[in-house]
Amino acid sequence: MSFEDIASVTPINGAVRSSGEKSSLSQEVYARLKQSIFDFRMPPGQRYSEQELAVALQVSRTPLRLALHVLAHEGYLQNVGGHSAWQVRPLDLSFYEDLYDFRVEIEALALRRICARDVAPDLSELRAFWCVPKEARELDGAIVGPKDEEFHRTLIRLSGNQAMARAFDELTDRIRIIRRLDFVSPERIAVAYDEHSQILAAVEARDAALSERLIRHHIETSRIEIRKLTLHHMAIATGTTAPVGAAARSK
Repeated sequence: MSFEDIASVTPINGAVRSSGEKSSLSQEVYARLKQSIFDFRMPPGQRYSEQELAVALQVSRTPLRLALHVLAHEGYLQNVGGHSAWQVRPLDLSFYEDLYDFRVEIEALALRRICARDVAPDLSELRAFWCVPKEARELDGAIVGPKDEEFHRTLIRLSGNQAMARAFDELTDRIRIIRRLDFVSPERIAVAYDEHSQILAAVEARDAALSERLIRHHIETSRIEIRKLTLHHMAIATGTTAPVGAAARSK
């Protein structure tokens, strides 16, 4: 995946966009660091100095520092022990449990609102990806993960409540670091296809009770699997020294 592809998937804070060529390099540093955090190559709780990161990424302190501050603002890093020391924020599983509690309720409400509308929603784009024969299913988790986000975000937007949509977008950004673990196995991808197609059928039938029951089961099952995988990945990551990742180009 090119840097342009990464940047198009991962929104960059407006402050990072504002300074020309330095902005471009800061975006690349931001994307590489964020991906290393998501991949647990920079594990939760690990500390890094700015000098260490600058050397590993082969960049100067200016674009690095801007990227670090954006990641801190998003909740992935925290400044510790002075201005030049940073820590990958430890994963607080109780925090993610709270977010999943919120996610269950907001998605259930969205489906109730959709089913109560006078006009049936247009779900053709979602059906085109999720309601296909097994042999036509996408098996690459890197592709299915973003498609899963799109599925749930679309249902929220179809509820017609803009405040819910904004809250859900922020929620999605917060849980992405652990949610992506749900698509590392073919079995979990198959479950996502099966359950998404069932949810779409229930929504198209305007069956609010069934739609809510299915979405609650879907999210709760995902929560359980993600909790197990998160603990597993944390155990592996914290038992090794984590490299920062491939170097960015220097300027």
